[in-house]
Formats: sequence, structure tokens, C-alpha cells
Amino acid sequence: MTTSSRPDAPSRPGRVRMLADMVLTNRPWRLVLGMRSALAAVLATSAYLVITSTVWQLASTLSWTKLVITMVAAVAMMVVWIIGAHDLWRRPSQVSRDDDPTVLNASTVLTLLVGVLTMVVAVFAFNVVATFFFLEPPVFGTDAWTAEGAADHVRLAWLATAFATVAGALGSGLDSDAAVERATYSDGEQRRRERSSVDDVRDGSAGADPQERAR
Repeated sequence: MTTSSRPDAPSRPGRVRMLADMVLTNRPWRLVLGMRSALAAVLATSAYLVITSTVWQLASTLSWTKLVITMVAAVAMMVVWIIGAHDLWRRPSQVSRDDDPTVLNASTVLTLLVGVLTMVVAVFAFNVVATFFFLEPPVFGTDAWTAEGAADHVRLAWLATAFATVAGALGSGLDSDAAVERATYSDGEQRRRERSSVDDVRDGSAGADPQERAR
């Protein structure tokens, strides 16, 4: 008779509660504050795009369907980029027997998603205020090739935020792995991941050929 290498998995409602607790404990709303390079890239790009007439024209001509698709793609790109650039995805061989890799990876994705969306909302609000404050109706209306109105400011702020999010994804690569993990995970989750890494190394050493370990 064979035994499972992992303990019995909790029921689906139990897994959902566990996942929600893990995400809340990670406090995803503080994510971007711990990733200074990404935040700097987002803010600098937003400031540049808001005052660029080419972006005004592009925002005024794109449909809301394309604007929404652009934003969704930008958010997804940032989440995937952070996971890939900083090796946050855990394979079954990289976690301890007491942990479920599916739940761990889902908590990472949701934490990053909530964190990035929090950043997007804050930057979008900032861009809306900036466009109304700095862009005077005669200049904006002429260069944007449209009759200036509140909707045009919102469209510009939306597109600038989407492009800035892409820049933030690239900027996140300049942050260290340690800084990203501190920003993404709670102290308890960081210790769990460290233990899993240590266990993985030990298991690998235990499974190695004795002659190889003796060298």
C-alpha cells in the first residue's frame, strides 16, 4: 500500500478561506510602496505621458473597448513580469510536504493582482487630477483633435495609467528579489518560503549519490 506524500487536502471552501486569509495577511495594498523602482517608473512615465500631445490624440481616438483591453493587458503583464523576474512561482518540488503549491501560487497571483490594481487606481486618480489642473481647454482641445471635455481628460488619464503600468512592470526588474518578497509577502509567509527552500535543498542532498556528496 502506498501513502500520499502530502497530507489530505482541505475541502474547497477550506482552501478558499485559507487563500483569502493568506492574501489578506500579505497586505497587498502596500505592495507598490516596497517596490521603489517600479513606483518611480510608473510615476515618471505618467508625468511624461500626461503632457505628451501624441498620447492626447491617441486617447481621443481609441474606443473604450480598446482602452479597457489595454489596461487589462498592462495589469496582467506587470503581475506576470514580477512573478517571472523574481522567481515567485513555486513548483511542487520547491515546497514542503505540508504546503499546497496550488494555494501558494494562487496567493502570490492574487496578492500581486490586488497590489497592482491598488496602484493603478491611485495613479489613475492622480492622473485625472493632473490632467484637469495642467491641461488648459484651448491647448488640450486643439492638440487632442477633439472638443475638450471631462470625458477626454478621463480617457487620457486612463491610457497614461495603462502605459505607465507597463513601464512599472519593466521597472520592477530593477528591484532586488529580497525587496520584492518583503513587499509581496507577510513575515510569516516569507519564513514559510525560506523553510521550503531549505527543505528542498536538504531533500536534494539526501537524494544525491553518496560518492557525489563525499566530493
